[in-house]
Amino acid sequence: MKKILKMTLMSASLSLSLLLTGCDNTTVPARIEKNADYANFSAEAVNSQTTAASSRTAELQTTSNPDSSSEDNTISEQTTLCSLPPKPETTTVVQGGPYGKLSLCLPDGWRYEACPMDSEKLQNGLYGIRFYPEGVEKGSIELAYIDSFGVCGTGLYEETATVAGNLANIGTYDNHAYWDFISFREDYSGIVALTYNVESWWDEYSGQVMDILNTLSYDVSEKEGGAYIRTPEAELDKIGLNFTLEKITPTGATLVFHQYDEKAPTGELEYGDAFELEILKNNQWEKVPDVVNGEYGFHQIAYTIPKRASTECALNWEWLYGTLKAGSYRLKKEIMDFRASGDFDNYTVCAQFILN
Repeated sequence: MKKILKMTLMSASLSLSLLLTGCDNTTVPARIEKNADYANFSAEAVNSQTTAASSRTAELQTTSNPDSSSEDNTISEQTTLCSLPPKPETTTVVQGGPYGKLSLCLPDGWRYEACPMDSEKLQNGLYGIRFYPEGVEKGSIELAYIDSFGVCGTGLYEETATVAGNLANIGTYDNHAYWDFISFREDYSGIVALTYNVESWWDEYSGQVMDILNTLSYDVSEKEGGAYIRTPEAELDKIGLNFTLEKITPTGATLVFHQYDEKAPTGELEYGDAFELEILKNNQWEKVPDVVNGEYGFHQIAYTIPKRASTECALNWEWLYGTLKAGSYRLKKEIMDFRASGDFDNYTVCAQFILN
């Protein structure tokens, strides 16, 4: 009886000593300052861990085997009492696209939306990531790949900085408190961050925004999907027409005709079903070989392009060219400026695109 009482007192004394002094051979971490990478731990969380540790110590005192060595009990108690609060979780957001893969790390308290190619979720750009603080009523940052980014110089203050290890231009209009854009250069060329309606929360979160952007990674070795490429041959000023492609896949695309000058055509603009695909090889355009056995043709039909409006149609070329491999292509279409039977002008427009 005396032996058991003595061992119980020794165990209680050991637990009290551990609670007051911590664990031997354990390095106490430096004080973690509040910043964008670490969250504050509440008093309730600390109290909860202390209560759990005390409960565990009491359990060890009650259930410990008198035949067990004191070293085993000490290791068990060290494991319980010396566990640190975990580092706050971060979320890695990835969005792939035809020019490379974008990724960001967002800390707790931030929301995001991935915006793939042709999703039309971005206000500007082909694909990217939108992110914003949790709970805000409006406003966001858009990080996007923009194939042609231009700015107006009026009221613009621009400075050069290093963001995510890369040179970038930071632009601010009209001296307001937040920047309007960060345009990356060199290896990250084409990547742009834009602010939208951030005035109400910028003072509180601007530092975290920059911390997030400093986690940016852009991997041009990982490309996916297809993309339209802007070229002069896609536009005909003489008839006020611009020709683009959307939703590009290896088997088809959506054709988009935009007529922007109603006075340019002399008649009605029309197009038919006929088209032709070419591939770029050795800096020369070559006709893509067809996969049809024998002869083929197109329906003799005319579709009208309305003035000062956009019209689109889906095109499937698999029946004629099969599934295209990765490469640079252009699609050729004939456009007719039709005035009357036998009185018309023909034009050719070309839309270039890439496939990965």
